Amino acid sequence: MIRKLRGTTVLVTGATSGIGRETALQFAKAGAQVVVAGRRNERLKTLVAEIEAKGGKGLAVATDVAEQKQVEKLIAKAADHFGAIDTLVNNAGVGLAARFDELALEDFRRVMEINFWGAVYACKAVVPVMKRQKSGGVIINVSSILGKRGVPYETAYCASKFALAGFSEALRTEVMADKIDVTTIFPGAVETEIFETSVNQTGLQIPGLLPKFPARELARIIVQNARFPQPEVVMAMDAMAINFFNIVAPGLMDYAMGLGLPFVEAMRKGASKPKTGSGNLYQSKDKEK
Repeated sequence: MIRKLRGTTVLVTGATSGIGRETALQFAKAGAQVVVAGRRNERLKTLVAEIEAKGGKGLAVATDVAEQKQVEKLIAKAADHFGAIDTLVNNAGVGLAARFDELALEDFRRVMEINFWGAVYACKAVVPVMKRQKSGGVIINVSSILGKRGVPYETAYCASKFALAGFSEALRTEVMADKIDVTTIFPGAVETEIFETSVNQTGLQIPGLLPKFPARELARIIVQNARFPQPEVVMAMDAMAINFFNIVAPGLMDYAMGLGLPFVEAMRKGASKPKTGSGNLYQSKDKEK
């Protein structure tokens, strides 16, 4: 089914920067009315001003997706303001890197609340709205390639993204008859601020030269998917390679990662003391995904 975008209403969470911000701009460029949500209200207002300066229509709603009541108010406000919600993009997310036995369960739970439960809250509130619409709607959940392949030091993040992938797959078949399409996006490394704002308790830093897919290109793919909904989208090359080898040789992937872990642990011991800050887990920072 080919869906139109011009004149429709799109809601994007995690829209203060990175993937969310670029996605909002791309939808506005395609002629959609855009509702943007995130924890930093000033950035949201600036984004809406940019959209409106180009002739588009926007609405900023400050929202912490970990809070169910705030998400419910977000969906209600978007539907009341524009009369419909045709596309929902659940993009809000945070990162956390830590060895599991050193990880505070409170932090683990918070990652699940934002990355997984935030999307569940939004879907729970938006599905009844979309069911009442003659054309149904589109739900796009941004997972990660780490929602298909678990890696060391990312237990909380992987758990949240795997949960989101499983939830999306089940929901997709449940609402299909209601003309609601559900897509899961599985990107690899993307140019966002999540690398700077994530909690990193490993004592190691991600190399700055690590190749990253442009957020603008991922946004373009998300918008294209809203037009031609697909069940799953795995991109880019790093994500496709990880997915391929994990399908054809999952045991080999386990072995390769397990074999390399002692070397990583040796580097950890020789590194400076791991950071213990909470990044943007509990409060929004200057930089956010």
